[in-house]
This record gives sequence, structure tokens and C-alpha cells, in this order.
Amino acid sequence: MTTARAEAFRDYVDFWVKHLRTLFPHTREGIARPNIHAIGHIYDFLLLFGPVLSWWCFPFERLIGAVQKLNTNDHIGGVMESTMIKTLVRTANIRRWLHRPDCPEAIKQLKVLFDKSFVPANATSQTKEFVEMKGTRRAYASFDGVNFSGVDTHAGNANIFYRPSPNQTPVAGQIQWIENKPTPDGTILHLHVQPYERLSKHLYDPFLRYPHFSATTYSSTLSASANIITLDAIVAHAARFDYSLGRSVLVNLSRH
Repeated sequence: MTTARAEAFRDYVDFWVKHLRTLFPHTREGIARPNIHAIGHIYDFLLLFGPVLSWWCFPFERLIGAVQKLNTNDHIGGVMESTMIKTLVRTANIRRWLHRPDCPEAIKQLKVLFDKSFVPANATSQTKEFVEMKGTRRAYASFDGVNFSGVDTHAGNANIFYRPSPNQTPVAGQIQWIENKPTPDGTILHLHVQPYERLSKHLYDPFLRYPHFSATTYSSTLSASANIITLDAIVAHAARFDYSLGRSVLVNLSRH
């Protein structure tokens, strides 16, 4: 995120607000909604915290959705919440005792036994980031805390922006499959990626008008040839939306 991009966002929002009642006459009779005011503060958050992907609330919304699906045996109105809070408090009390210099020896011994049975949540991983697997293909690979996969495993994780070679401009493509490549120094990962075809010259890319928005229109067709890359050639995931005339817009989902 740059200051120029944040300022461009603010200018676009100001323009939209000023012309809102012209574009949507039915809004002339109503009062301004809180969202109109709130959107103006996003400019400040972009400067403070970076791209919206880094701090939006969708992960928490997804977690709330998962919690809502839990079986409560019809115990509602505080019973389940009380149980969760009591468990949290008990866990916090145990942690507090373990950090005290006068922690009883019995509790210390129980911690030793517990750690042998269960890996602590804050333990440093002792495993390598890429574990060698049998066979030549794998379903997914993790890099810098992000999962990537072939299109047959998860289509959403297969769309990426990447550099076909170190000095080339990033392009959009789709991971077809991930290969375990044996070498004398161990196994490395090769990603077989088909790039999206460039948009035909007689078709219009409406996103060219917005240089500060990381969206590019490509043909929905993939190139017949594939690039073989390593994970460090990936720039970011890409979100894909197909629209008219065989066009697909791909948005760079970089967190930087």
C-alpha cells in the first residue's frame, strides 16, 4: 500500500459521494447513512494498516458462522457461553501459576506430562516447511503461510499472479498441478502453471481506467503451454470473476 493509492481511494470516494444524488435520485429525500461517513475513514486505515485484506473482518465472520453451527443441545441463553468462559478462566489460571516463581512442583510435573502428550499451541514447529512426500504429485503446498493447490484440488487456490522468469512482469495463471522433484539435495517443488491468454485487442478492459486498482482483464482461455516455476516465483493469489465476451477479471490479492 502506498500513499498515492490511498489518496486515489479517497478521491474516488469523494467523487462518488458528491454525485450520489445525481446517479441515484431516490437518495435525495433520505438522510446520509452511517456507511457514507464510515467509508471516509478507510483512507486512514489504509495508511495505518495497509491493504484491506490484511485487516478486514471476514475471518472473524467465518469463525462466528462456525460457532453458530455447534451443537448446543438446546442449552441457550447463557449456559454454553458460561461454560466457555469458565474453561477460558481455568486455562488462564493454570498459565498464571506456571509463570509464578512459587508454582507448586505438582503443577510443573503435570505440565511436563501434558507437553509430552500434546504439542503446545505456541510451540515452534520442528518440522520443515515442505515435507518430502511419496509419489510425484501433491495436493497443495504452503509458502509464507499461504496455501496453493492445483486446480483439481481447489480452484480458488490455483489462481495466482507469478513471474515466469525472475526479470519478467507478473502475469496471471492457473496452477494445474504441483510436482515433487527429487534432487541430490532433497525434494523441491515445481508448479506447472498455465498463463491466461492476453485480452484480444478488439475487446475492452474497463479496469484500465483505474490504475490504482490491481485488477486486469484477461481472456478466460488458458494458454496451451505451461510455465514450470518454484514457489518463490509466486507474487500472490488471484481472485477471478468471469464476465461477458469470454473475459475474466483477475484481482491481485497481495497482502503487501
